[in-house]
Amino acid sequence: MNEPRPPAYQEAHSALNWPLLAYGLFAPAAAAIACLILGVVLDQPWFFVIMAGLLVPAMIWITLVYRNWPTGIRFDASVFSIGAVGSARAARRTPTVNHQSRGLFTCPWPAVEGIRVVTDRAELRRMKNSPRFYTFTNRWGGKAGMSHCNIGVLASPFMRAALVIDVDTLAVTAPQIRPARYYNNFKNGYFSRLIQPRLSPTWVVPTRHPAALGRALQAVPGHQGPVRPR
Repeated sequence: MNEPRPPAYQEAHSALNWPLLAYGLFAPAAAAIACLILGVVLDQPWFFVIMAGLLVPAMIWITLVYRNWPTGIRFDASVFSIGAVGSARAARRTPTVNHQSRGLFTCPWPAVEGIRVVTDRAELRRMKNSPRFYTFTNRWGGKAGMSHCNIGVLASPFMRAALVIDVDTLAVTAPQIRPARYYNNFKNGYFSRLIQPRLSPTWVVPTRHPAALGRALQAVPGHQGPVRPR
C-alpha cells in the first residue's frame, strides 16, 4: 500500500494581480496604440507628444511588473520557500535589492516562529506604509534617508492578501543579495547612495488564493498557528 504523500502547496506568480497587470502591461499598451492610431488617422503630431509623455509612468509600472513576476510560494512537510520557486536557477542567483524576488528564500519548519494569512485591507495598508516593509517590489524608487532594504519582504502593489512569516534568521537560507545604487542628484544633499540588503525576521509574500493557502498550512504537521509580526 502506498504511503500518503506529505502535504504540499505551490503558487507561482503569486504577486501578480489584475490591477498591477493593468497598470504595468495593458494600460501602457492600449495608450500607446490609441495615440499612434489617432496621430496617424487625424494627422495630429501632438498625439505622439502625449505618447512620449506617457513613457516614464509606463516604464515605472512595467518595471514593477518585472520585479514581481518571479514571486511565488512553495512548501511541503519539511521546508517553506518564497521567491522564484518556479526556477531551478533561483538558488544560485545573486540579484540586487530591487530584484530580490528572483532569488529563493527557504526556511525549515522548525525555524518558522509564526505564520498567518492576512486579508484585512486596513492591516495590509498599515504594512505597506510601515518603514519595516518598505521594499522595491512595491515601490519603484527609494525614499529620502533610506539606507537599506528589508530582504524577504516581497510585498507587491495592490496586494489583497499576504502570507506573513516570522522566521529564525540564523536557520534560514537566503540568496546573496547585492546592494543597488540610487541617484538623487543632490536633491537630498547627496548625489547617490548605496541601498544595502538587510535580512528581515519577518517575511512577507503576496497570495492570490488565501483560502486555499490557509487550508494547506493547517494540513502541515506541527503547524504553529498564527502570530502577529514582530
